Amino acid sequence: MYNDKNVIMYKSNFLSILVFLLAGFNSITSQNQIYVTKVKNADNSIEFKYTKVVPGNYFIEFNIENVSNVNDIASIKKTYDINLIGDTGKLFKLYPADKDKPINCSYSYSVTRGLIKPQVDYTVTYLLPFKENKTVTIYESNRFNVSSDIWKNYVVYSKTKDTICAMRKGIVTDIRRNAIDNDGKTVFKTEIIVDHADGTNASYIGLDEKLLAVKVNDSIFPGTLLGLMDDILDSTQNRNFKFNIYYFSNEEIDGIEGGKNLKIIEKSVMPVFYTSEGYQNLVTDQNYTVKYADEILLKEMTPDEKTRYKS
Repeated sequence: MYNDKNVIMYKSNFLSILVFLLAGFNSITSQNQIYVTKVKNADNSIEFKYTKVVPGNYFIEFNIENVSNVNDIASIKKTYDINLIGDTGKLFKLYPADKDKPINCSYSYSVTRGLIKPQVDYTVTYLLPFKENKTVTIYESNRFNVSSDIWKNYVVYSKTKDTICAMRKGIVTDIRRNAIDNDGKTVFKTEIIVDHADGTNASYIGLDEKLLAVKVNDSIFPGTLLGLMDDILDSTQNRNFKFNIYYFSNEEIDGIEGGKNLKIIEKSVMPVFYTSEGYQNLVTDQNYTVKYADEILLKEMTPDEKTRYKS
């Protein structure tokens, strides 16, 4: 299973717990707070509950081990993949086989930004993440041994420090610094993560950390200024900026190596973008000119937001 986003793993025994989940060491955001508790009821049943005090979408991968005195133990899954939709909620409940005895179990879990298998809204059209009338050449960047039909970044190379704008309405949920190798040297690329209403996420990589125009928890709209490209140059003396729209999936597919099954976690969306040529899917090594349109800018706005925009 692969996933290059921040995932935090904790283990616990059967006592109730209160856990503070912190963003990864490379994050430059504020603390993430997700509380998980285990509640024992009078009838010896137990419930796992959560409280989420952080904006954005998350899902939890919950592993149960060493279970005893559980009703219908054959139906107990080793791993539960559960979306944390609301600010509070119940993960699941276990009932005792012998109501006079307690349930014992150990468990571990990890929490990841995003929703697993969300209902992707394919009716949404995206803007290219640059200022209107900017012409860019789009390339693709892939992961090793992962098909571009499953995951890819779109890449733009530039000699100039271009302005980066939002592709779709959402909430900024993370700003992080990612260590990468650049011609034999370790450098840090700043990435902005934006959550969308349908559970997908946008990744914007390659911004100047000192010139960001947004912060965590900000609401943004198509065309909102995010910042400027950074000053990190590659071997061809170009800046490079990457963007991607993705979601999480726990489906099983045929792996490339030895025909093994590969469990995919992060999966790219290849949406329709609006350009000077109209509505298009992006093709590598092609030029596109950025265009804005009210029908795209207004699509996901509330009535109040539309009023403020038009005024």
